[in-house]
Amino acid sequence: MSQDDTSTNASMEHRSNIARLSDTDIHDWYRIVFAYSDEIIYDLIEEFNITEDDLILDPFNGTGTTTLAAKQSGIDAIGTDVSPVGVLAGSVKTTWDVDLDELSRRRNELLRTIEPVLRTIDSEGNATLSSFMETDSESVTLDGYDLSEPEKTPKGWLSEKPRKKMLVLRHHVESMPDDRVTDVFRLAMVAILPEDVANVGFGPEAYRKSAKENVNVHGIFAEKLDKIEGDLRRAQSSLADGLKVGQSEVLAADARHISDALTENSGLLHTDAHDGEVDYLITSPPYPAEHDYTRNQRLELIWLGVLADNDDLQGIKKSSIRSHTKNIYVGDNEGEQANIRENERVDAIITEMERIIDEEDIQHGFGQYYPRVVEEYFAGMQHHFEQVFEIMAPGGKACYVVADSGSYWQVSIETGEILQELAERRVGFVDTEIKPWRKLHSTTGSHDGLDEEILVLTKPE
Repeated sequence: MSQDDTSTNASMEHRSNIARLSDTDIHDWYRIVFAYSDEIIYDLIEEFNITEDDLILDPFNGTGTTTLAAKQSGIDAIGTDVSPVGVLAGSVKTTWDVDLDELSRRRNELLRTIEPVLRTIDSEGNATLSSFMETDSESVTLDGYDLSEPEKTPKGWLSEKPRKKMLVLRHHVESMPDDRVTDVFRLAMVAILPEDVANVGFGPEAYRKSAKENVNVHGIFAEKLDKIEGDLRRAQSSLADGLKVGQSEVLAADARHISDALTENSGLLHTDAHDGEVDYLITSPPYPAEHDYTRNQRLELIWLGVLADNDDLQGIKKSSIRSHTKNIYVGDNEGEQANIRENERVDAIITEMERIIDEEDIQHGFGQYYPRVVEEYFAGMQHHFEQVFEIMAPGGKACYVVADSGSYWQVSIETGEILQELAERRVGFVDTEIKPWRKLHSTTGSHDGLDEEILVLTKPE
């Protein structure tokens, strides 16, 4: 790890870089409700004097906040995620050398192509508009499109006309060449789905809102592309003016096998600059609560064509840290493998939950799975820590934004402190500390005042 005199200038350099791009440039191309603030990344870069010689890893990269912030700060970064939507978002947000002339050409051609088709969908069931279409425009047929509702679409999340319009858009986007320009269109398409088109709200879990019977998909999509293209032009202009950016790499990987995945698939990790080692880890992993990430990204996964049936859905969930009852499976046994209940705090939580199940005679529902979530979650995180320890440079620091939980019958789960114990006593990290960050309110039950903290782990020199 670089600790030379230039490290003291890291804060000034990265703030100078960021000043050339606004706070909303690129980050807001696509966001999710659980995304954390990029400010925490910039603050940690300053606190630890992370420099352009270092490599940052985010094994729960989500929509790419860490990898983008690192790039803007001139620092190399690898992000991984189990969600294909996250991998796409992280990759597109950190790929700035897009051919903007080609992007503009395809944009104009696509919008011209879909406009009469979307107008035809608008006219369905509208006698006045249908008559206008017949006399003032060329006849447009919908016969070449599959406009049926995709199997895994939650009931009521998309009204008929918006759904048909988005299926037309997907048809034409997927007919484009499979390259980085088309990836921009893919990200714009999935971004407008939950934001502007669907009958969906987040609180923070996804829920159905009142129906939007019709939506101007053409205009919304054009506006999103305008935003992305404008940001890319500013980014490319900044690069031409001398902006120093880091290299970025975004991969699909299960965080419990992060060392194996990066050793096999990462090119950036094995460059001469980094020699197979990660210097810093900055991330926000899931914590035991009823946050089903695949549900919140359900429409995006469908529109990317990676979620057609239950097998596809289970494939994503089974590659994830177990953190809620909807991704617990019969064959899960990490808790037993890790003997996780030998940790007194984990055992006390599970024992209390088992007592509630027994005393209240809970025979059905997800309540029976609450103890399994706790057991599998902490075992999965222990295995993750073991893998991180393998690829982290001596003296490297791993920073986890975590939150306590009271989601399960208000049984207190002090996530950060338990993870700290596991990392120290079972894996070998040293000089661990927990930094307070902010208070949260539980999204289930009435367990208020939850601590969201930054757990910092250090690998011995």
